[in-house]
Amino acid sequence: MELGTTAIAIATAAKGENMKLHLTTKNTPFALDVTLDGSVLSFRVRNVMQRDFVGDPTQDHDSGGKFFDESLITEWRGDWGVFDEGAYQRSLDLETFKSHAEFGDHASFMLYAPKGWASEGARESLFDHTPNLYVATLASKMDAQAYHATVVQAHPIGHILVPFKTSELPDWLLGFNVFDPVLVKTEGDLETEPCVTLALARMESLPVVRFTPSVESGEGLIVNFRLEESDGQPIAHHEAEIYLDSTAGFLRERRVMTVDGAGSTVFKTDGLCSGTQIKIKVGFKYFSGTDDLVVSVP
Repeated sequence: MELGTTAIAIATAAKGENMKLHLTTKNTPFALDVTLDGSVLSFRVRNVMQRDFVGDPTQDHDSGGKFFDESLITEWRGDWGVFDEGAYQRSLDLETFKSHAEFGDHASFMLYAPKGWASEGARESLFDHTPNLYVATLASKMDAQAYHATVVQAHPIGHILVPFKTSELPDWLLGFNVFDPVLVKTEGDLETEPCVTLALARMESLPVVRFTPSVESGEGLIVNFRLEESDGQPIAHHEAEIYLDSTAGFLRERRVMTVDGAGSTVFKTDGLCSGTQIKIKVGFKYFSGTDDLVVSVP
């Protein structure tokens, strides 16, 4: 059977608006039903068969074998017949993620199912867990594709993206890896729009921390930073705990809570040789190093 074009479904939300469902290519064919009822997310995955292979199961198909039994088809979505055998369904209350051990700023929680690209045959326990991608890859710094291909050896059917710990649920982002928009049905306040990839959605939707100009003082170098959107626009309506690290020297604080989306700490180079270059990194607890600052010792 020809697989054809694949697709990713990504859902985003903004206060007072429908959650937007973005579709792009990424998976093998299956039917997906997504419902968002308040804080409860439910999704169902069912098998599909191409129309050309559906018919009288007693008759031979030109390409060999018998036709798939048309009586098993419950509905048609484009040229795909949907049937219930082997269906998978899961419901999650998104409010409970706020007590998840890996809940934090700039988070991406992964959803797995026994359907889709390289997921069939995965251990069943995988489907009951929703780990944070950035916690799982914090030590190795692997990207999502490499991590799932080599470590998990299965790929997620979707992701739940959380910009900030303080973000309201409508500001979270939901993504599903699907085959084709025609195979997706939604219920609730959802609105479909196109998107390129889930990786791009993470990059464009999740916040970053950027350094702003530093200032020399009697205490040392005052290192300033702020929360920003991916396009560089400052974020002043959320706060986050920022994590800093340096290759040498002394940071007065390595964990700083922002105020109005910005923060600062003092960096000292006492005892370091003139000309030494130090790199200071800034980021979130589970997503470190969103920006670098190089300091040269005078």
